[in-house]
Parts: sequence; structure tokens; C-alpha cells
Amino acid sequence: MSGSWHAAGKKEPIVTGDAIEPGSLLQPAEEAHEQSITILLPDGQRVLYECFNAQDCARGFRVPSLYREPDLNAIDLMARVGAVLLRDDRPTKPHEEPHVPRDESVAVLSPENKVKIAGLAAALSNDTYWYEVRPLSGNSSLQPRHAFEKSTRLITITLPSEGLFDVSIVDHLNTPRIDLLVVAFRQPRAAKVLKSFEVVQELLKEWNENYQGWPIHDFQRAFLRSVVLGVPPSSWHANRTARTLKEISHADVTAEPRFSPKPGVFHGDTEVTLQCDTDSATIHYTVDGSQPFTQSSTYHAPIMVKGTELTIKAFATANGKKDSPVVTGIFRIGD
Repeated sequence: MSGSWHAAGKKEPIVTGDAIEPGSLLQPAEEAHEQSITILLPDGQRVLYECFNAQDCARGFRVPSLYREPDLNAIDLMARVGAVLLRDDRPTKPHEEPHVPRDESVAVLSPENKVKIAGLAAALSNDTYWYEVRPLSGNSSLQPRHAFEKSTRLITITLPSEGLFDVSIVDHLNTPRIDLLVVAFRQPRAAKVLKSFEVVQELLKEWNENYQGWPIHDFQRAFLRSVVLGVPPSSWHANRTARTLKEISHADVTAEPRFSPKPGVFHGDTEVTLQCDTDSATIHYTVDGSQPFTQSSTYHAPIMVKGTELTIKAFATANGKKDSPVVTGIFRIGD
């Protein structure tokens, strides 16, 4: 998120991790420019809003309604991630590199305090590597650097105890290779945590396939931190149905464009029409996920959704009235 945002009717600014109700109207700070915010919804929708001058920012942005009822795992994940982000004061690791590949693993801790790790570690070429362990739970301190030989599809490392750990792996040139978050427990707790983590992995994989750009590693790490560190889920009030918005109309604001049919998943190519209840209004729109401006295409005819997915963003303008907020419709062709 860049800049200051708030939901209409609320004075408090939005902070990273806040729960945003589907259908909310988001507004950048007054006289704002070059603002951006990404909204992640529990039905898998991911929407980026951005504006670059006061005129475009002043329109505001309408968060899409949910197109399907989120399952309990999705609601739990969003609540846990939100809680961790709202309270996260974990300092950045001194050796943390921004472009080092990240991975997360839930492993069984042996009686000798060893764990076997696959994932990205399996892609390392056979060689000698070093790892450094930084405990994120318990009373253990930063562990001395140790070497290990990579000769199979698994690597074996030693941990000081059960818990949550940052593990940095470097090669013989001291080049960071993997930034690894490890949860290590003895059985049967390891199996229980692994089962819940696998559900989260599948859920995020599905969301990212449908709406690319989900911060998968951030979410997986926040989920594991919530589970291991006992961070209670925040109160996420997901609507049980895709709600119909009943906003108070303002005579000086152009009505928001409406999609027909409503956004969602369709079984074949779909024709989408845009309508506005303000007489003589002009609708400007984009179909590539970018923000519409007054120079964007003017709506004249139905838009065809073919292939897999199309994101339509639109606003309406009329003489003597303020522009409507930007609305977003994500249409997917699938099963």
C-alpha cells in the first residue's frame, strides 16, 4: 500500500492487515496523488487500485462484492494473516536479501533435533552449503553457522528445539541461496500442523491461478507464525452472500456503472454490458486491469469475455456532476 486510504464513512486510515468489507468504497487522502492499494478477498479475488493525480484519486474505488461464499479455511486464513500483519513488529534480519528465493516447510523433529527439508532445497546442486538458524519462538538465540552436504533431494539440518525458525542457506561464495522458514515439531503435532499447512498451500495455489499476483510466501509465513506463536485470528466478517449494494445516492455524483451479468465464473464466452442510471453519462473503461482515466476507451457496445479471464474497470462521468467511483468486475471462464 502506498499513501493514505480510508473506507467511506470511516475516519481511521486503512493499515496493512485491516479487514476490508466487500463492496466498500475506498478513498485516498484528499489532494492525494500517486496512491496504490491491493485488496485481497476471501473468495480469491485480488484487485489493485492506483491513481496518479488528484482528479483520478478523487473518484474513489469500489471493492468488488464476493462472487461466491468463502469456505471456512479461507476465512480462517485471512483472519490469521490479518492478525499477524496488524501486530507484526518482527525486525528485518540483518542478512535478509530482498531477492533471495523464499520457501516454507513444516518438518518432523527427530530425537536428535534434526529435520529433513525438501522444496526449493531439492533444486540446489550437489555441493557443500552453510546454514544459519535464527529462532523466532522460544528462548534460543542465533545459532552458529553449520555446513551440510547436498547429495540427495533432501537436506538435513539441526535445530535447537521445536518451534519456528528463519534458516538462511548460503553457498561456498557466501551467496544467499534460500531464505527458509521452518516449523519443526515432534509427532503427532507435526502431522497436525502439516495437514493444515497443506490446505493453505492448495488454497493459495488455486487463488493465484485464478487471480495472479497473490503474495503466497507472505501469506504462508503469516499463517505459520499465527499457528506456532499463538496469534489469535482477527475478526473477519466475510459476507455470506454476494451482497447488493444499497448506497445513499448523491445528486451531485454520477451513478456507478453496473455490470450485466454480475462478475463471477462462467462456463463459456460471455457478453458483458455496462449500464449507468445517470442520464447522458459517459462510461470509460479498461479491460487489462489498469485504472481507467478520462482518456480511456468510451463504452459503446457489449464487451466479450473469451478465453480464461478478463478484468473490467470502469467509471461514469456526466456534465455537472462528479465522476463516479471506479468499479471492478472480474469475469472468468472456467468449470
